[in-house]
Amino acid sequence: MLNIIDLFAGAGGLTEGFRSPDYNIIAHVEMDKAACDTLKLRELFYELKRTKQLDQYYNFITGKIEYSELLSYVDENQPSAVINATIGSETIDTIIKQINHSLKEKPVNGIIGGPPCQAYSLVGRKRNEAKKETDERIYLYEYYINFLKYYQPDFFLFENVRGLLSFKDVDGKNLFEKIMDRFEHVSDNLSYRMESKLVDCSEYGVPQARKRLIIFGQKKGSVKKYNFFENLSEMEEPAPTIRELFEDLPSLHSGETHNEYNISDPCNFVKKNIRNLDVPLTQNVARSNRASDLWIYRLAARRRAEGKRFLYTDVPEARRTQKNTKGFLDRFKVVPYDNVSHTVVAHISKDGHYYIHPDIEQNRSITVREAARIQTFPDDFYFMNTRTDAFKQIGNAVPPYIAKKFAKIIAQHQII
Repeated sequence: MLNIIDLFAGAGGLTEGFRSPDYNIIAHVEMDKAACDTLKLRELFYELKRTKQLDQYYNFITGKIEYSELLSYVDENQPSAVINATIGSETIDTIIKQINHSLKEKPVNGIIGGPPCQAYSLVGRKRNEAKKETDERIYLYEYYINFLKYYQPDFFLFENVRGLLSFKDVDGKNLFEKIMDRFEHVSDNLSYRMESKLVDCSEYGVPQARKRLIIFGQKKGSVKKYNFFENLSEMEEPAPTIRELFEDLPSLHSGETHNEYNISDPCNFVKKNIRNLDVPLTQNVARSNRASDLWIYRLAARRRAEGKRFLYTDVPEARRTQKNTKGFLDRFKVVPYDNVSHTVVAHISKDGHYYIHPDIEQNRSITVREAARIQTFPDDFYFMNTRTDAFKQIGNAVPPYIAKKFAKIIAQHQII
């Protein structure tokens, strides 16, 4: 069994892929409280699954019992694997102490995770160009390296946005090249064999065109060498369409809630990876939208059904709420029925205009559960606190389905 630490964990999408008998997740470190609440609930899910008490978990996520009662079914003296902290110079020693308390002198075999990507993303880069010299998020990878230096794991897996590949540091040099060099030569007595690739998740079964930079490091001097991305290429598979992904979900309109499945026998992908047939449907609530937005949604969905691209300039001038049409050309976008979705990002927490449901009759943006499915979270994965929090957690996550493939490759080669 491999002991791993999950840094900048978010709600646990990457972690979810590593939840198998091959791995022991020592700690999740995350700064966002709502995401930590979700991580804690997921820890409870697996503990209740182990003790055959999942009915109590289902009672909680369907509102039949309170969280305090759910806690009564687990050992309250068991230390939490979730560390709610912002990783920085003032906190790193305390975080390491907390991790070591859970480790109980066991080695750390691997570190996974990636720092917040907003500073590197193309949108965030334009917004924060003037603040680059004071934006500490740019250098969060240095704390990742501090953890590597301290624990000296056999491997690490680092995930981030494609924008990191072209990001220029304050000195004008490519930051990605600097990071790769720092990862390769962590210290005088610790170095890693480095691999990196821009991975399109849709090529590996995820119903979403999501391109993410994956950096994999294997400690030099390891007993067994292997090529991570050669192994990953053997796991390519077609992704289900959005129509297949949503076919067992009920129809609903703006502002409605409907937490009952539409059909009992979903497609094979959903049956195998998303929906255990005993799981209740939750968080299938449609946002309430203004009539003016719904009028645009219907027009956008109609254009999509006709195979045409929809632009904001297609909206009659009298119905436009934005004068700057150039900056809002793609403000409204429909999730395609007969293909994979475009990338789900955290902006979905602000509004659903970029994620309009393809069914013209439903005329709404997608629900939390639908967004979670696009990201391949199973239906028993419940996102804590508000709907806004849930959308943010989903948009920031690594799809668990591809994370499982990462975990499988590593386990096959690291466990001797």
